[in-house]
Amino acid sequence: MNKALSVKNKKELSLLLAVLTLTPALVNWLALWLLNDAWLAIILSSVVFYGGAFWQIKAYGLEERVRLPAVGIFNSLGLGTLAAVLVAALSIYIGNFYFGKAIPDNMLKICSQRLYQSNAFPTGFFQFFLFVALIIPLGEELYWRAGIQGLLARRAGFKRHILISALLFTVYHLVTISFLMPGWTGLPLMAIVFAGGLTLAWLTEYTGNIWAAVLCHGPGAWGATIYLIWKFLR
Repeated sequence: MNKALSVKNKKELSLLLAVLTLTPALVNWLALWLLNDAWLAIILSSVVFYGGAFWQIKAYGLEERVRLPAVGIFNSLGLGTLAAVLVAALSIYIGNFYFGKAIPDNMLKICSQRLYQSNAFPTGFFQFFLFVALIIPLGEELYWRAGIQGLLARRAGFKRHILISALLFTVYHLVTISFLMPGWTGLPLMAIVFAGGLTLAWLTEYTGNIWAAVLCHGPGAWGATIYLIWKFLR
């Protein structure tokens, strides 16, 4: 059995975290800003997330973060389901106000045009939901919560590594949000992403695995987001 790698010092950890954060961000920047292709961004991001997560988990011995122990299965899945319902309800409530009243009609039109021009809607709702609410969030949780947060958990205290994890998660999303929601309209979304990152990080640490966060992030947060996209931007 191969011996797991270890992060020797803070400098090495900082460099590793920078690379792991910037790599998917640069992939999204290339696909969205240069090539203007949202589905290419989804596909390339999936490759980075699943490939990067596999490498992190295997190389640094983080397998325990993806296991769903029989003893804690109801705790993880039950809490994840509850969190998904609450997050979905809150997201829809805030989203209806945000898209329906807070954003001017001309900015809403710009956001919709960017989605269409970037080929975000080539197919129907179910394929969009499959990739955006299931495949991508699972890959993100494997990459961010099992991988990056797992590395942070070994070097920092509980509150500190949850905060850093959420900050890095938010930095990664800057590229996508600034593309879809340019200017001040994207600021509330950045705050929501940061709050979501804190929630997902806490769920992972509380349950000891990523599966509660997977349910909250995918069917919960992204399920509600897709509903809002179809309602206001489709």
